[in-house]
Amino acid sequence: MISLNTYSFAIRMGLLKNKMNIWNFKDFLKFCKKKKLKKIEFPIDYFSKIEEKNFEYYFKLLKKYNLNTVIALENFEIKYIKNLIKISNNYDFEIIRIKMSNCFGGNRYKQKDFYSLKKRFVKNLRSVKEILKKTRLKLAIENHQDLSSQDLIEIIKDLNCKNIGITWDIGNSLATCETPDQFFRNTKKFIFSAHCKNYKVILSNSGFFLKRCKIHEGSVDIKRYVKFFKKNNINISLELAAHVNRHCDFYEKNFLKHHKIKGKKLKEFTKYILKNSTNDTPFTNWEIFKNINLSAKSEMNEFNHSLKELRRYG
Repeated sequence: MISLNTYSFAIRMGLLKNKMNIWNFKDFLKFCKKKKLKKIEFPIDYFSKIEEKNFEYYFKLLKKYNLNTVIALENFEIKYIKNLIKISNNYDFEIIRIKMSNCFGGNRYKQKDFYSLKKRFVKNLRSVKEILKKTRLKLAIENHQDLSSQDLIEIIKDLNCKNIGITWDIGNSLATCETPDQFFRNTKKFIFSAHCKNYKVILSNSGFFLKRCKIHEGSVDIKRYVKFFKKNNINISLELAAHVNRHCDFYEKNFLKHHKIKGKKLKEFTKYILKNSTNDTPFTNWEIFKNINLSAKSEMNEFNHSLKELRRYG
């Protein structure tokens, strides 16, 4: 079952600090019905804050519109998990997507607090794992351009809790120096949910840019993973990338040092990047024109084309 990920519509969520073309949560639900989508992934804490509603309000709306959900959290807080566990007694949902940080581009060498963030993140996971074990809920940690497959596997094995796994954002694999196949081989038995998101790769003097694109126009062959997702009943969320590009400082010595990448793995990844790069401008319509109406139109066009393509994958 394909889910609409509301992050595909950053403009309509107001994430560009725009005042125009903004949807409320009901608008997203109506859009799902229009597109015959039966599931939605959305950051409940984000909508709750901007619309000044409690979490249960959104579950009542989901029930009214007869839509299933994957819950996302913009901020991983223990109080939110406890609240969602309580709500799960009355509403049917299973997956809560969480993330560690917004350290984009895999540039952890620039983030002075990266390792303290990681330590605190694991501490919070440890705090909720015992109560989580008593529920049917699953926490799915996204590789949000910060954590590599190895990082995620170490966290999951250390916590030793079957309710904790991965949200695999396919395109984000590239930011931590992993081809999608490398990431998939390492983590496939831990994947609870997938973000079908692609990127164009544009080379630079110090690394490479990751630029948003339609699902079938990027560097990743998304189709090759869909059969596995469906066979294993893994949630498939359609997500388009941010309207601002991400740069990975791949040729910086400290970048590779912090990712501990070398030898055969480095050679395989470098080959992938060079083979799958394009000569496109690294800048999105938003970055070039700063025209919110033009970007909103592009956003809708990209989503419609991507949804049609993802459905075609069977």
